[in-house]
Amino acid sequence: MKFLLVIGQNALYTYEKINQEYEPVFIEGSEVFVLRAGAIREEMKSYLEALKDEKNLGTTAKLEFDVLESADDSRNLALQSVLEEHIDRTYPLDAALQTVMKKLVRDKELRIDKYGINYEGCSYKMDRDRVVRDAFDLLAYTVHIRDVVGLMNW
Repeated sequence: MKFLLVIGQNALYTYEKINQEYEPVFIEGSEVFVLRAGAIREEMKSYLEALKDEKNLGTTAKLEFDVLESADDSRNLALQSVLEEHIDRTYPLDAALQTVMKKLVRDKELRIDKYGINYEGCSYKMDRDRVVRDAFDLLAYTVHIRDVVGLMNW
């Protein structure tokens, strides 16, 4: 069974494609699976077991993921090393945000071209076809994980 896994700052967000749209998967009653930084390997084992149970699968071997990375390379590497056999595709955050900004810039009232977007506590702007990260900007348009998932071309 295939899912979209979004790596957040301190949590995982799981989505399942239903009728050409991604819908959040609630694991143990929550759409967010919180990660403790010092125990990623154990947390991921718990996550896989909880997702397996939620979807009534006999084994975690049936789980497959497309992964949207976070801004934290060390977290991405740690999660990918644990999920290695379950990952089908990986999407770098910069490429995803570039796609999102190109779509949002069409709405001139958002002023994406001037102020950029806020995502997961950071500000991102386009500079000559590359994404530049900076501190949170009150003037930037805030997008949430669900917005990014909805605007991507998966």
